[in-house]
Amino acid sequence: MSRISEKVAYLDGLMEGLNIHDDKYAKIFTAIVDALDVIAEEMSDHDDALADLEESVDEIFENLDEYDDFLYGDEDEEEDDDFDEDDFFEIVCPNCGETIYFDQDMLDSPDGLICPNCNEPIELHIPEKDPEE
Repeated sequence: MSRISEKVAYLDGLMEGLNIHDDKYAKIFTAIVDALDVIAEEMSDHDDALADLEESVDEIFENLDEYDDFLYGDEDEEEDDDFDEDDFFEIVCPNCGETIYFDQDMLDSPDGLICPNCNEPIELHIPEKDPEE
């Protein structure tokens, strides 16, 4: 029994114990207690429905995690195996100042480099090596 239901039951018992004899007051107090009782029942039903919904959502998230692991593998293992910092070039965008990473294929692209943050083209000035070195 919820706290609200307990309080409504207490009010109902208090009304009976007071032996209100005036019909005018007895009717209004009875109507108030009845209304509070209905509200308490509705809130209890809502609490039960909310608990069921929370349980269902948790179950859905667990299933989605299982599907994600099945489809894409374990992220921690994948990051360790696939990501190699040596495969990427770090560049500071001259337009927005953000540090961005490009791989060799992106550097060789005929379209040039586009900053993913500000969508501005980035021109690279690679110094030419002295043939005597």
